[in-house]
Amino acid sequence: MTWHKLVHSVGFRFALLYTAAFVSSVAVLGVLVEIQLTSALRQQAQQRIDNEIGALVDEFVHGGRVDLDVALNGRLARGGGRMSHAIVETDGRVGIGNPDLAALAGRADTAARPVSEIGGRRLAQPMIAATHRLGDGTILVVSDNLQGITEVSAILKRAFALALAASVALGLGLGLVVSGRLLARVDAVTRTAEAIIAGDLGSRIALSGSGDDFDRLSLTLNRMLDWIAGLLETLRQVTNDVAHDLRTPLTRLRHGLLASGRTAATVTEYGASIERAVGEIDEILEIFTALLRIAQIEAGARRAGFRSIDLSDVLRTVGEAYAPAIEDGGRRLRCAIEPDIRIDGDRELLVQLFANLVENALHHTPVGTTIALDLTRAGRRAVAAVADDGPGIDAAERDKVLRRFYRVEKSRGAKGHGLGLPLVAAVAELHTAVLTLTDNDPGLRVGVTFSALS
Repeated sequence: MTWHKLVHSVGFRFALLYTAAFVSSVAVLGVLVEIQLTSALRQQAQQRIDNEIGALVDEFVHGGRVDLDVALNGRLARGGGRMSHAIVETDGRVGIGNPDLAALAGRADTAARPVSEIGGRRLAQPMIAATHRLGDGTILVVSDNLQGITEVSAILKRAFALALAASVALGLGLGLVVSGRLLARVDAVTRTAEAIIAGDLGSRIALSGSGDDFDRLSLTLNRMLDWIAGLLETLRQVTNDVAHDLRTPLTRLRHGLLASGRTAATVTEYGASIERAVGEIDEILEIFTALLRIAQIEAGARRAGFRSIDLSDVLRTVGEAYAPAIEDGGRRLRCAIEPDIRIDGDRELLVQLFANLVENALHHTPVGTTIALDLTRAGRRAVAAVADDGPGIDAAERDKVLRRFYRVEKSRGAKGHGLGLPLVAAVAELHTAVLTLTDNDPGLRVGVTFSALS
């Protein structure tokens, strides 16, 4: 896997997109936090100054200038912390405190406000200052250094810058890792597809075993490939079987026509030869008609015409239609049909399904056999069955008889082309019914289970 392919993958692009979105969010969050925090710290500084001026004014009010000077001298002796104090006399000079604050005495706005320059000189560190004119005409000035706020702001900016750098590195790293894993899974699908295109129809997508979305997609694609392989195998088998089964009637037709051309001497002989040829052609047409009908059913076009039908009536109709033929053939018919079982389906196709099953039982069982036609309700399912106590079908051949043209060895001499049960299977699949061939002990039981009643 090349870096060029990795970097230009869809997964990596999505990772870049998400990284850019995350980094932008972190940057916006950092700006908002820095603004809110510095604003809160400035408000606290302003509140401290206002409190300090209030305390000093109280000293002046209660003890006059003497108490005020004592309070200021005490603060100056202790260092005063970040705060600076000054008393500007009426003549403009500073009596006590920081001489630099004298320039602020003339401010009209006496509330605590940020100050960036004093007397035209720009300050290295901004500060907050407030003034208050006392009763004797002097002006009290108090300021607070904002260096701490500036340092906190710088620390926040560095922290968020590091967070942004870490987010970018982490996003790109995870993007490369995730893209690599995604590409590996996609490459597995691509390799399988290329192997199938090259002719390896048995190739399938390997699963990681994690049960993730790719595994579920791979399972679906593998099932689709199995289905396609089954269709191709069916097509190959049908092609071979059609060629094999048509060869016999076509060969008989050819030999019959050649023989009649050489030996027929009268109109009657020619007529008999033509009649035999027409019979062979009819047999060929029956094969193609059955194949076309199976193909139409498997295409699912008839599903659009589904409606609620009485399945009980369908089986009764089939039983009544075949009862005379079964009795004339020396067999017995037993019907056990539960009434008023309805499903959504195609009545014509369902009649043909059960008719084919009864005909199979009639043609492939000896005299004296009992043929049973059953229908019962099992919860939300309808279970229909055609059973007999004849010779049955070996377990190894029960799946094979559902293939087109397949005929068990003991039925080779009977009439038919091996398309009856495939048509039954196609109709059952169209109705999403489960078709089962089981041992009736003795004989064969063909069950059709419809999963949803109407």
